[in-house]
Amino acid sequence: MGPYQAAPVPPPTLQPCPRCRLTDQVRSVPAVYHTGRTRVIVRPSQQGAGSHRTREVVSDLARALAPAPIREQPPGRVATGLGVTALAIAFFTFFAGAFARQFNDDTPAFATPVRDHQAFEIPVAIPVTAVIAAVALLVTAAALRAAADRELSGRARAEQLWAQAWYCARCGTVHFPPAPGRAPTALSLPEFRRIVWTTGGYGHLADRY
Repeated sequence: MGPYQAAPVPPPTLQPCPRCRLTDQVRSVPAVYHTGRTRVIVRPSQQGAGSHRTREVVSDLARALAPAPIREQPPGRVATGLGVTALAIAFFTFFAGAFARQFNDDTPAFATPVRDHQAFEIPVAIPVTAVIAAVALLVTAAALRAAADRELSGRARAEQLWAQAWYCARCGTVHFPPAPGRAPTALSLPEFRRIVWTTGGYGHLADRY
């Protein structure tokens, strides 16, 4: 087992910072991380217009200490939205076309201008194309979500190591408790992230988020 591989988590014991040798500004990384994630209520700019909504605000420190990438939106969200839109277009054009054909079939023979110009006809190719596009987009969205889940499949292992870490606000560094083959070392935030994320198998994402 390497010096930073996950191991059973012992009861938390306050560990002094290896750099300043003090504990007054030391807090567990999970506590600092969760403190930096808050939900705020966003109200409409005009009073009485619409309803309020909530959104999450993540501090830079919490983002740097995250045990896994914090994505602004779920994987495949855009493709899902476009797929649903294409599906709605397919249904609308299909039923509108069926209604138009029924309307034209029921038009009296003397109403030749409407029949000759086919003013209400909708080509069958439109709903068919929309259905094909919707299926393709929804399949793509599902594939993106599955790929993201596989990419972060080792998150539990990363969090096991992450939960052992301590953050010193005075030095701005992170350290782990001493362990066999691992002396307490003050780590920069990028170093800490790479160690934790590599343990989970997604260290290649450390520079992207």
